[in-house]
Amino acid sequence: AKFLTSPKTPRPYSILIFFDATQLHDKTELHLRELRQEFTLVASSFITNHNNSNTKLFFADIEFRESQSSFHLFGVNSLPHIRLVGPTAKSLKDESEQMDQGDFSRLAESMAEFVESRTKLTVGPIHRPPILSKTQMGLIVALLLISSPFIAKKIFAGETLLHDPKIWLSGAVFIYFFSVSGAMHNIIRKMPMFLVDRNDPNKLIFFYQGSGMQLGAEGFAVGFLYTIVGLLLAFVTHLLVYVKNAKAKRVAMVFAICVSFWAVQKVIFLDNWKTGYGIHGFWPSSWN
Repeated sequence: AKFLTSPKTPRPYSILIFFDATQLHDKTELHLRELRQEFTLVASSFITNHNNSNTKLFFADIEFRESQSSFHLFGVNSLPHIRLVGPTAKSLKDESEQMDQGDFSRLAESMAEFVESRTKLTVGPIHRPPILSKTQMGLIVALLLISSPFIAKKIFAGETLLHDPKIWLSGAVFIYFFSVSGAMHNIIRKMPMFLVDRNDPNKLIFFYQGSGMQLGAEGFAVGFLYTIVGLLLAFVTHLLVYVKNAKAKRVAMVFAICVSFWAVQKVIFLDNWKTGYGIHGFWPSSWN
């Protein structure tokens, strides 16, 4: 009431509100605890970047048990939920702007972009705390210095894990899977593994239909199919050639072809379902 309903419009400020419910923090699929921390990062970064002197934007969070009437006032019936109330908004339910849940994937950066796209304000860079404290870094450096003579001895003796061909083989398969599964895209864009269905909060969405967004689960699923084909190809070209039994070779080859055909067909089907684009085969013109 003090900041939104009582002051006359246009108000000389905007308010970004995070709607929270502590009783739902244990539901990991909602990511409420993580999103609230990211919301706090946006607020603290805005204050830091503007030297605590910008009074055009304020941040607030509303907890469900503490203020159910506020949830009703904004018409909030599902979480996570973030709203921006502009200076001219009179009806908090109809004239305030809701942040799309699909934009929560990039966390604090998405919230900052939402504010900047709806207002003329600049949030600035997000100041995240360091992963390791100075004490932790000092302990790690000390352990490395102490263990360096023993590590050097193992290296010169050829007794490290890096000298084991199986480790290199596993690493190659991992890099292949990492490359074809879109894992780097997920890290850069901070994409979630899945989303919660807006219409049914108890239902999870693992495959998002639309070319503008890719969830982590669907990338890993397609990457797994690609990896199956790659491993079968490696098996056929590097191992099957040493099998002397011709019948066993044929059975293994037919199995590899069938599984590879199934995996590629699934990838084509998912690509068509997601983007709408079809993949068509063409016979050589000389065959017509």
